[in-house]
Amino acid sequence: MEEEEFDIREALANGEHLEKILIMAKYDESVLKKLIELLDDDLWTVVKNAISIIMVIAKTREDLYEPMLKKLFSLLKKSEAIPLTQEIAKAFGQMAKEKPELVKSMIPVLFANYRIGDEKTKINVSYALEEIAKANPMLMASIVRDFMSMLSSKNREDKLTALNFIEAMGENSFKYVNPFLPRIINLLHDGDEIVRASAVEALVHLATLNDKLRKVVIKRLEELNDTSSLVNKTVKEGISRLLLLEGHSSS
Repeated sequence: MEEEEFDIREALANGEHLEKILIMAKYDESVLKKLIELLDDDLWTVVKNAISIIMVIAKTREDLYEPMLKKLFSLLKKSEAIPLTQEIAKAFGQMAKEKPELVKSMIPVLFANYRIGDEKTKINVSYALEEIAKANPMLMASIVRDFMSMLSSKNREDKLTALNFIEAMGENSFKYVNPFLPRIINLLHDGDEIVRASAVEALVHLATLNDKLRKVVIKRLEELNDTSSLVNKTVKEGISRLLLLEGHSSS
């Protein structure tokens, strides 16, 4: 048994035989238990691949979701590897879709950790919140006011993060982003060129998802008279992209 357990860890570490391990874990509770234990492994590739397998099994074993939610939150805060953070965030997104009532109570906790955490925590939590927003934007209702205040923040990172969250929500249903549009349009005149360029990118992205907004955004961007070469480049690329979509939709 020790040799088999070693092989499972070795395979996870190298990203090998993952399908085989998935099948084993589905039919052998001891293998599933081993995968759960390996969530505490020191090697991030082991943890990442263990999560991916457990989350596939969770689709037919909903009893796994609650303990996994707590474990993932713990892993999210200490993750040092972006691929692992992305896998954890993806798992949060899956749970937001499959078990929204579980994730709903976690949203304020995640957001509080974003607000008071160090730089690494902020980045990690933002990945998770974006995936949740994408999968089930209704769950973000409790922190909509926070997004509004972030868009008006003096802090650049707050504004950029809020724009990312809103873009993610727009991918699921456009109605959730409507209240934010006036604030995003205001950011086109922000004092920071990076914020202005990011606001352009956000509006262009949202306009690709909605025909009515597309016409409004094209007009706004054509009227924009910015002195920044970064912003002008972003505007030019955005207008070209939207005009191309307009051409396709009208033909």
